[in-house]
Amino acid sequence: MKSINVKLDVALIKESNFYIAYAPALELTAYGKSIKEAKKNFEEVVAIFFEEVTSNDKLFDVLLELGWTLKKLPEPKFTPPHVKRRLSQRVNPPNSRLIGTSSQQVSIPVL
Repeated sequence: MKSINVKLDVALIKESNFYIAYAPALELTAYGKSIKEAKKNFEEVVAIFFEEVTSNDKLFDVLLELGWTLKKLPEPKFTPPHVKRRLSQRVNPPNSRLIGTSSQQVSIPVL
């Protein structure tokens, strides 16, 4: 299966005794007892997400609904929405702290 690599902005958040990895471009979250564990769990969540939406033939619909753009020619290219500025606004529950953001590369399967 062919895939397209895309870089996502991922927020790293400290909340109580856990670290949270959150990608607003996909509305996906994972957590762990360490940053490394949160990132590893996030990779698994992303893989499950893409497996699910591709098996239901909903990939394009879901990404477009989340604000992504798709350029079909000459080669398919997905572009996630710009969300870095919105991260600090969205990540502000009590007892949590935004540690920072990182870019994480994900592979989007293309049929």
